[in-house]
Amino acid sequence: MTITKDSFLPFLMFNKPIQYNKHITLYPVTMNDVLLFQTLSRSITVRKNSVFHEKSLIKMTYLEFLTYAYMNEELEAQYAIYGLSQYLILAIQLLKLCCQTTDIAIDRQTGNIVINDEILTSEIFDDLRRIIIIQNDIDFDIDEFLNYDTEQRLLKAENDLNRDKITGNTEDYIDSLVIALHVTEEQIMNMTVRKFWRYVKRFRLHENYTILKTGECSGMVSFKEPIKYWMISLEEEDRYEHLKTDEDALRSKIG
Repeated sequence: MTITKDSFLPFLMFNKPIQYNKHITLYPVTMNDVLLFQTLSRSITVRKNSVFHEKSLIKMTYLEFLTYAYMNEELEAQYAIYGLSQYLILAIQLLKLCCQTTDIAIDRQTGNIVINDEILTSEIFDDLRRIIIIQNDIDFDIDEFLNYDTEQRLLKAENDLNRDKITGNTEDYIDSLVIALHVTEEQIMNMTVRKFWRYVKRFRLHENYTILKTGECSGMVSFKEPIKYWMISLEEEDRYEHLKTDEDALRSKIG
């Protein structure tokens, strides 16, 4: 199975579930569970290979890393990642949510995680992790490596630039979309998380385009660059591209 946004586009466009194999099907999370999802998804978005310094941890698969970190409060304290020692449990809960199943547990004899009678290998977990990230449009690239200190400086600089911008929480965005699209809260609840945020971004583009185009047509304002049409792609340019490498390149360096 090729796991990319492009290969899954037929499923993503209309919020269809993605069948991974005969035992496992992944469903897009809806806004009804958005707050739970935001909490659980932290477990699959640790930038393991840039945050942790030990080669032994970098060499681990992500599932091996979560298993190693489970109940490891010393590791959690050392790297100041709140809740890290419970991320394995959060990941299992996330799989329950996305697979819409309760048939998932840790086999006490073998220590294996079993989901719908399927043993969750590191390879399968990596695949499911990728699908969940793509299916729910989580802003995280599994394959990239960005130096942690560099990333923190870039994020700080970005936050400083956006300090004066008006921001809102999820409820504020829900309220706004209800008004903007003339939909009900119940309809919002049934939207997938991915589509909800796409609608928010699209509406923002539409509003900006309308304002700028109105100003341009009035003759009172002119712009050096053409006004971007509101139906353009929502994919944003990667501002950090020159600072990244991929995981395979990193692994080859550490041997």
